[in-house]
Amino acid sequence: MKPIIGVTTDVDDAGSQFTRLAYIEAVQKAGGVPIILPTGNDEDVEQICGLLDGLLLTGGGDVDPSHFNENPNPKLGDVTPERDSIELLLASHMLKADKPILGICRGMQLLNIHFGGTVYQDLDSQYGDTLIKHSQKARSEFPTHNVIVKPQTKYHSIVNENSIRVNSYHHQGLKDIGGPLIVSGEAPDGVAEVIESTEHAFVIGLQWHPELLLKKQDPNSAKLFEAFIDACN
Repeated sequence: MKPIIGVTTDVDDAGSQFTRLAYIEAVQKAGGVPIILPTGNDEDVEQICGLLDGLLLTGGGDVDPSHFNENPNPKLGDVTPERDSIELLLASHMLKADKPILGICRGMQLLNIHFGGTVYQDLDSQYGDTLIKHSQKARSEFPTHNVIVKPQTKYHSIVNENSIRVNSYHHQGLKDIGGPLIVSGEAPDGVAEVIESTEHAFVIGLQWHPELLLKKQDPNSAKLFEAFIDACN
């Protein structure tokens, strides 16, 4: 049987919940069955996680900085408290069961926050060093900067590359790295682009959007989703 993958949703100002089709198609193409997980089911998270073989934490707005004991920076973007709540609960239950998690963009940041890490609420005003452009103007299926992949990491074993090209759509980035996480890939300016857990079978977070790179048949994105679904079997 194909593994069941929970895919988290975003919430707009009108209260509509949605997720990008690209996430659904990426899971399906890699051999999984995607199930969309709405917000508002905090009390049922344990039961939901019992049905899942893996969790995809999707991209979206910013995480409320109260979750890492900071007040909001003037450059903080939109936050959705109900989304933060259920995603942190989902991550907690899946991690306790050592079920695979893939975090994309916001999802990577949320994983780091779950483990006690922090984020730069706005890279341009807080990072300090000279930054490359992390919010590209090119179309989403085109990569615009390099990521240096660290050897002897799980992510390196998946892509088998020392340097890859990725797209980029974020104004925040990881600051303090939490718990059992390590940085397994960095942008040329030192911003963390890949994290993974050293204590779990498969917990990986990416700062870019591999599901969008699949529009151009990006092999490294395909390898990642295939490895994630394989780990869920």
